[in-house]
Amino acid sequence: MKNLYSILILLWIAMPIQAQETIQHDPNSTWFTLSNRVNINKKWSFSNEIHERLGAFLSEQNTFIERPSIDYHLNNNVEISLGYSFLSNRITPSGTNLKITTYENNIWEQVLLKHKISTVDILHRFRQEHRWFDVFTKDNNDNFNKDGVDFANRFRYRLTMVLPLKTFGNKKVLFLQAFDEIWLPQTDNLIPKNFSRNWFYLGVGYKFNSGTNLQLGYMNQWDVIATDTYKSKPIIQTTFVKNFTL
Repeated sequence: MKNLYSILILLWIAMPIQAQETIQHDPNSTWFTLSNRVNINKKWSFSNEIHERLGAFLSEQNTFIERPSIDYHLNNNVEISLGYSFLSNRITPSGTNLKITTYENNIWEQVLLKHKISTVDILHRFRQEHRWFDVFTKDNNDNFNKDGVDFANRFRYRLTMVLPLKTFGNKKVLFLQAFDEIWLPQTDNLIPKNFSRNWFYLGVGYKFNSGTNLQLGYMNQWDVIATDTYKSKPIIQTTFVKNFTL
């Protein structure tokens, strides 16, 4: 029972956001993630993520993400990564029924810290993003046209906790996973400007072996609209992880 305390901490972190006034939006989003890693040796690895994010319960494409990185393993508990992300977003400007495709490219640095509390694995992920994204303006005919590319910095912190529920033969494990992530836009000097987004996730997974697992969970995304007002997006998320060792 002691192992559940860490999960309860995550629930406690998310409660203040849930208590605010919210505007429901897109209640049937479904996200799919494929995560791969190739372990080159004990110090270096190459990772890649592919994200397909759908709205309106599988009938509407929202976002596609490709996210490769090179990772350096300082030791078993510290990992440093340098990565790149390509994002394609289908958005609907406020007050219209139009669909616009926007693109973003970003470069990011990341530090991952790992430790354990009893049998619970704890991960702290610190990610610094440098973003180049499309900017659109509306003309006199209510058409939206690309008006160049803007730049911004953003910081993200994720706390993840993994609790094994049952261990089977051949090292197969049923586990519970929870995470909470905050998003902080920054100035050009990397000073946080405000809080813009929160993710809270709770799901179950099945580990087939040390390099392969499948997860299914529920995630809620809160985006800041105004002071004490948030847009809420419930999401069903499926993640498949497959790692390789050379």
